[in-house]
Amino acid sequence: MSFNSAKTDFNVALAKLFCRLPLSWQMACGRTLGRLFYWLPNRRKRIAAINLKICFPDHQDHKSLLKANLMATGQGVTEMLAALWYEPNNLSDQTMARFTFSGFEHLECVLKQGNGCLLLSCHTTSIEWGIRGLNKKLKDLNLPVGHMLARQHNNKDLEAHLEQARLGFVEKVIDKKNVRSLLQSIKQGHPVYYAPDQNFSYKVKFADFFDRPAATTTGTQNLAQKGVKVVPWFCFRTGPCQWHIDILPEMSELGSLDETTAATKINQLFEHHINQHPEQYLWVHRRFKNQPEGYENPYK
Repeated sequence: MSFNSAKTDFNVALAKLFCRLPLSWQMACGRTLGRLFYWLPNRRKRIAAINLKICFPDHQDHKSLLKANLMATGQGVTEMLAALWYEPNNLSDQTMARFTFSGFEHLECVLKQGNGCLLLSCHTTSIEWGIRGLNKKLKDLNLPVGHMLARQHNNKDLEAHLEQARLGFVEKVIDKKNVRSLLQSIKQGHPVYYAPDQNFSYKVKFADFFDRPAATTTGTQNLAQKGVKVVPWFCFRTGPCQWHIDILPEMSELGSLDETTAATKINQLFEHHINQHPEQYLWVHRRFKNQPEGYENPYK
Protein backbone atom coordinates (compact mmCIF):
# COMPACT_ATOMS: atom_id res chain seq x y z
CA MET A 1 0.00 0.00 0.00
CA SER A 2 1.34 3.44 -0.94
CA PHE A 3 1.66 6.31 1.51
CA ASN A 4 -1.16 8.23 -0.24
CA SER A 5 -3.47 5.21 -0.02
CA ALA A 6 -2.71 4.78 3.67
CA LYS A 7 -3.29 8.49 4.26
CA THR A 8 -6.65 8.34 2.48
CA ASP A 9 -7.73 5.27 4.46
CA PHE A 10 -6.73 6.99 7.72
CA ASN A 11 -8.67 10.16 6.88
CA VAL A 12 -11.77 8.16 5.94
CA ALA A 13 -11.51 6.23 9.22
CA LEU A 14 -11.43 9.56 11.09
CA ALA A 15 -14.47 10.76 9.15
CA LYS A 16 -16.39 7.59 10.03
CA LEU A 17 -15.44 8.04 13.69
CA PHE A 18 -16.60 11.66 13.57
CA CYS A 19 -19.95 10.53 12.14
CA ARG A 20 -20.62 8.51 15.29
CA LEU A 21 -21.19 11.77 17.16
CA PRO A 22 -24.78 12.96 17.66
CA LEU A 23 -25.99 14.71 14.51
CA SER A 24 -26.40 18.06 16.28
CA TRP A 25 -22.75 17.91 17.42
CA GLN A 26 -21.61 17.17 13.87
CA MET A 27 -23.51 20.16 12.52
CA ALA A 28 -22.12 22.45 15.25
CA CYS A 29 -18.60 21.31 14.32
CA GLY A 30 -19.37 22.19 10.70
CA ARG A 31 -20.38 25.72 11.60
CA THR A 32 -17.16 26.07 13.60
CA LEU A 33 -15.24 24.88 10.56
CA GLY A 34 -17.03 27.54 8.52
CA ARG A 35 -15.94 30.24 10.97
CA LEU A 36 -12.36 29.11 10.42
CA PHE A 37 -12.92 29.37 6.65
CA TYR A 38 -13.97 32.96 7.25
CA TRP A 39 -11.22 34.06 9.63
CA LEU A 40 -8.28 32.38 7.91
CA PRO A 41 -7.12 33.63 4.48
CA ASN A 42 -7.80 30.98 1.83
CA ARG A 43 -8.51 30.65 -1.87
CA ARG A 44 -12.12 29.50 -1.49
CA LYS A 45 -12.98 32.49 0.69
CA ARG A 46 -11.65 34.79 -2.03
CA ILE A 47 -13.71 33.02 -4.72
CA ALA A 48 -16.88 33.23 -2.63
CA ALA A 49 -16.32 36.95 -1.99
CA ILE A 50 -15.92 37.61 -5.73
CA ASN A 51 -19.05 35.61 -6.60
CA LEU A 52 -21.19 37.34 -3.99
CA LYS A 53 -20.13 40.80 -5.21
CA ILE A 54 -20.94 39.80 -8.81
CA CYS A 55 -24.32 38.28 -8.01
CA PHE A 56 -25.47 40.63 -5.23
CA PRO A 57 -23.92 44.00 -6.15
CA ASP A 58 -26.54 45.93 -4.16
CA HIS A 59 -26.35 43.86 -0.98
CA GLN A 60 -25.90 46.14 2.02
CA ASP A 61 -23.48 43.93 3.95
CA HIS A 62 -21.26 41.67 1.82
CA LYS A 63 -19.08 40.89 4.83
CA SER A 64 -21.96 39.36 6.79
CA LEU A 65 -23.24 37.49 3.72
CA LEU A 66 -19.77 36.05 3.10
CA LYS A 67 -19.47 34.94 6.72
CA ALA A 68 -22.90 33.31 6.62
CA ASN A 69 -22.01 31.54 3.37
CA LEU A 70 -18.75 30.15 4.69
CA MET A 71 -20.48 28.94 7.86
CA ALA A 72 -23.10 27.23 5.67
CA THR A 73 -20.32 25.75 3.56
CA GLY A 74 -18.59 24.42 6.67
CA GLN A 75 -21.80 22.78 7.82
CA GLY A 76 -22.22 21.49 4.28
CA VAL A 77 -18.95 19.60 4.68
CA THR A 78 -20.23 17.82 7.78
CA GLU A 79 -23.59 17.21 6.09
CA MET A 80 -21.77 15.49 3.24
CA LEU A 81 -19.88 13.33 5.72
CA ALA A 82 -23.16 12.52 7.47
CA ALA A 83 -24.72 11.56 4.13
CA LEU A 84 -21.86 9.15 3.56
CA TRP A 85 -21.31 7.58 6.99
CA TYR A 86 -23.90 8.63 9.59
CA GLU A 87 -26.16 5.73 10.64
CA PRO A 88 -24.75 3.60 7.80
CA ASN A 89 -27.53 1.00 7.79
CA ASN A 90 -30.34 3.55 7.48
CA LEU A 91 -31.54 6.88 8.79
CA SER A 92 -33.60 6.59 11.96
CA ASP A 93 -37.16 7.90 12.25
CA GLN A 94 -35.81 10.53 14.64
CA THR A 95 -33.35 11.75 12.01
CA MET A 96 -36.01 11.72 9.27
CA ALA A 97 -38.22 13.88 11.49
CA ARG A 98 -35.66 16.64 10.90
CA PHE A 99 -36.70 16.72 7.22
CA THR A 100 -39.86 18.39 5.96
CA PHE A 101 -41.18 17.98 2.42
CA SER A 102 -43.37 19.93 0.03
CA GLY A 103 -44.46 19.01 -3.49
CA PHE A 104 -43.57 15.34 -3.04
CA GLU A 105 -46.70 14.43 -5.00
CA HIS A 106 -45.08 15.76 -8.20
CA LEU A 107 -42.31 13.16 -8.03
CA GLU A 108 -44.60 10.44 -6.73
CA CYS A 109 -46.95 10.90 -9.68
CA VAL A 110 -44.12 10.49 -12.21
CA LEU A 111 -42.68 7.40 -10.52
CA LYS A 112 -46.03 5.67 -10.03
CA GLN A 113 -46.56 5.89 -13.79
CA GLY A 114 -43.43 3.77 -14.17
CA ASN A 115 -41.32 6.64 -15.44
CA GLY A 116 -37.86 7.63 -14.31
CA CYS A 117 -36.78 11.26 -14.48
CA LEU A 118 -34.00 13.76 -13.97
CA LEU A 119 -34.13 15.25 -10.49
CA LEU A 120 -32.77 18.68 -11.38
CA SER A 121 -31.16 20.84 -8.73
CA CYS A 122 -28.26 23.19 -8.06
CA HIS A 123 -25.36 22.85 -5.63
CA THR A 124 -26.83 24.02 -2.36
CA THR A 125 -24.56 23.27 0.58
CA SER A 126 -27.00 20.58 1.78
CA ILE A 127 -27.51 18.76 -1.53
CA GLU A 128 -25.92 15.38 -0.70
CA TRP A 129 -27.57 15.19 2.72
CA GLY A 130 -30.84 16.06 0.99
CA ILE A 131 -30.31 13.23 -1.50
CA ARG A 132 -30.00 10.77 1.34
CA GLY A 133 -33.11 12.14 3.06
CA LEU A 134 -35.22 12.08 -0.10
CA ASN A 135 -34.07 8.57 -1.01
CA LYS A 136 -35.01 7.34 2.46
CA LYS A 137 -38.53 8.68 1.94
CA LEU A 138 -38.74 7.03 -1.48
CA LYS A 139 -37.55 3.73 -0.05
CA ASP A 140 -40.05 3.88 2.82
CA LEU A 141 -42.84 4.31 0.26
CA ASN A 142 -41.54 1.41 -1.89
CA LEU A 143 -40.76 3.79 -4.76
CA PRO A 144 -37.60 3.52 -6.89
CA VAL A 145 -34.75 5.34 -5.17
CA GLY A 146 -32.76 7.95 -7.02
CA HIS A 147 -29.43 7.14 -8.63
CA MET A 148 -26.66 9.75 -8.54
CA LEU A 149 -24.81 11.43 -11.37
CA ALA A 150 -21.35 12.43 -10.06
CA ARG A 151 -17.91 13.48 -11.21
CA GLN A 152 -15.14 10.98 -10.56
CA HIS A 153 -12.64 12.15 -7.95
CA ASN A 154 -8.99 12.42 -9.01
CA ASN A 155 -7.92 10.46 -5.92
CA LYS A 156 -8.95 6.92 -6.92
CA ASP A 157 -8.59 5.58 -3.37
CA LEU A 158 -10.93 8.26 -2.06
CA GLU A 159 -13.31 7.68 -4.98
CA ALA A 160 -13.56 4.00 -3.98
CA HIS A 161 -14.55 4.98 -0.43
CA LEU A 162 -17.06 7.56 -1.67
CA GLU A 163 -18.69 5.17 -4.13
CA GLN A 164 -18.97 2.41 -1.53
CA ALA A 165 -20.65 4.81 0.91
CA ARG A 166 -23.00 6.31 -1.71
CA LEU A 167 -24.10 2.90 -2.93
CA GLY A 168 -25.63 2.44 0.51
CA PHE A 169 -28.29 5.07 -0.20
CA VAL A 170 -28.38 5.68 -4.00
CA GLU A 171 -27.82 2.10 -5.23
CA LYS A 172 -25.99 3.32 -8.36
CA VAL A 173 -23.44 6.07 -9.00
CA ILE A 174 -23.16 7.22 -12.63
CA ASP A 175 -20.19 9.05 -14.10
CA LYS A 176 -21.33 12.45 -15.34
CA LYS A 177 -20.22 11.64 -18.92
CA ASN A 178 -21.95 8.24 -19.06
CA VAL A 179 -25.19 9.24 -20.78
CA ARG A 180 -26.00 5.63 -21.71
CA SER A 181 -25.99 4.54 -18.07
CA LEU A 182 -28.06 7.56 -17.08
CA LEU A 183 -30.71 6.75 -19.68
CA GLN A 184 -30.67 3.11 -18.60
CA SER A 185 -31.49 4.09 -15.00
CA ILE A 186 -34.33 6.33 -16.17
CA LYS A 187 -35.69 3.60 -18.46
CA GLN A 188 -35.74 1.29 -15.44
CA GLY A 189 -37.96 3.79 -13.62
CA HIS A 190 -35.40 5.46 -11.37
CA PRO A 191 -35.01 9.19 -10.83
CA VAL A 192 -31.44 10.42 -11.33
CA TYR A 193 -30.02 13.28 -9.25
CA TYR A 194 -28.55 15.88 -11.59
CA ALA A 195 -26.98 19.25 -10.72
CA PRO A 196 -25.74 21.00 -13.91
CA ASP A 197 -24.97 24.41 -12.40
CA GLN A 198 -21.17 24.29 -12.32
CA ASN A 199 -18.79 25.84 -14.84
CA PHE A 200 -18.53 23.75 -18.01
CA SER A 201 -16.05 24.00 -20.89
CA TYR A 202 -17.81 21.85 -23.50
CA LYS A 203 -21.32 21.59 -24.98
CA VAL A 204 -22.40 24.87 -23.38
CA LYS A 205 -24.38 28.00 -24.06
CA PHE A 206 -23.68 31.23 -22.23
CA ALA A 207 -26.82 32.10 -20.31
CA ASP A 208 -27.27 34.78 -17.67
CA PHE A 209 -26.93 33.72 -14.05
CA PHE A 210 -27.55 36.68 -11.75
CA ASP A 211 -27.08 38.99 -14.79
CA ARG A 212 -23.62 37.57 -15.60
CA PRO A 213 -22.96 35.15 -18.50
CA ALA A 214 -22.31 31.64 -17.20
CA ALA A 215 -21.22 28.62 -19.23
CA THR A 216 -24.30 26.41 -18.93
CA THR A 217 -24.48 22.84 -20.16
CA THR A 218 -26.96 22.03 -22.91
CA GLY A 219 -27.21 18.46 -21.61
CA THR A 220 -30.43 19.03 -19.67
CA GLN A 221 -32.30 20.28 -22.72
CA ASN A 222 -30.79 17.53 -24.91
CA LEU A 223 -32.09 14.87 -22.50
CA ALA A 224 -35.51 16.54 -22.34
CA GLN A 225 -35.63 16.36 -26.17
CA LYS A 226 -35.15 12.59 -25.86
CA GLY A 227 -38.32 12.44 -23.78
CA VAL A 228 -36.70 12.42 -20.34
CA LYS A 229 -38.92 14.05 -17.72
CA VAL A 230 -37.23 16.82 -15.71
CA VAL A 231 -38.45 17.36 -12.14
CA PRO A 232 -36.76 20.15 -10.13
CA TRP A 233 -36.07 19.78 -6.42
CA PHE A 234 -34.16 21.77 -3.81
CA CYS A 235 -32.89 21.14 -0.29
CA PHE A 236 -32.23 24.01 2.10
CA ARG A 237 -31.36 24.18 5.78
CA THR A 238 -34.19 25.68 7.86
CA GLY A 239 -32.53 25.45 11.27
CA PRO A 240 -29.23 24.38 12.88
CA CYS A 241 -30.24 20.76 12.40
CA GLN A 242 -33.36 20.87 10.21
CA TRP A 243 -33.88 20.70 6.44
CA HIS A 244 -36.67 21.24 3.95
CA ILE A 245 -36.95 19.51 0.57
CA ASP A 246 -39.12 21.21 -2.04
CA ILE A 247 -40.13 19.32 -5.21
CA LEU A 248 -41.58 21.26 -8.13
CA PRO A 249 -43.82 20.18 -11.03
CA GLU A 250 -42.20 18.63 -14.10
CA MET A 251 -40.63 21.11 -16.55
CA SER A 252 -42.60 19.62 -19.43
CA GLU A 253 -41.83 22.43 -21.87
CA LEU A 254 -38.05 22.13 -21.66
CA GLY A 255 -37.61 19.78 -24.62
CA SER A 256 -39.44 22.13 -26.98
CA LEU A 257 -37.14 25.10 -26.27
CA ASP A 258 -33.92 25.96 -28.07
CA GLU A 259 -30.69 25.40 -26.16
CA THR A 260 -30.08 29.03 -25.15
CA THR A 261 -33.66 29.57 -23.96
CA ALA A 262 -33.62 26.31 -22.03
CA ALA A 263 -30.29 27.19 -20.37
CA THR A 264 -31.64 30.60 -19.40
CA LYS A 265 -34.84 29.12 -17.99
CA ILE A 266 -32.88 26.66 -15.85
CA ASN A 267 -30.56 29.38 -14.54
CA GLN A 268 -33.57 31.56 -13.70
CA LEU A 269 -35.08 28.65 -11.77
CA PHE A 270 -31.87 28.27 -9.79
CA GLU A 271 -31.68 32.02 -9.15
CA HIS A 272 -35.21 32.09 -7.78
CA HIS A 273 -34.49 29.41 -5.21
CA ILE A 274 -30.99 30.61 -4.34
CA ASN A 275 -32.43 34.05 -3.59
CA GLN A 276 -34.54 32.50 -0.84
CA HIS A 277 -31.38 31.31 0.98
CA PRO A 278 -28.44 33.12 -0.70
CA GLU A 279 -25.96 32.06 1.98
CA GLN A 280 -26.59 28.36 1.27
CA TYR A 281 -25.32 28.15 -2.31
CA LEU A 282 -21.87 26.82 -3.21
CA TRP A 283 -20.32 30.22 -3.91
CA VAL A 284 -16.81 28.81 -3.37
CA HIS A 285 -17.02 27.36 -6.91
CA ARG A 286 -15.63 29.39 -9.84
CA ARG A 287 -18.97 29.59 -11.61
CA PHE A 288 -17.84 32.35 -14.00
CA LYS A 289 -14.41 30.97 -14.90
CA ASN A 290 -15.23 30.52 -18.61
CA GLN A 291 -16.59 33.72 -20.13
CA PRO A 292 -17.67 34.83 -23.61
CA GLU A 293 -15.73 37.39 -25.62
CA GLY A 294 -15.85 40.78 -23.96
CA TYR A 295 -15.85 39.44 -20.41
CA GLU A 296 -12.82 38.63 -18.27
CA ASN A 297 -12.31 35.73 -15.90
CA PRO A 298 -13.07 37.48 -12.57
CA TYR A 299 -10.87 35.12 -10.53
CA LYS A 300 -7.52 36.05 -12.11
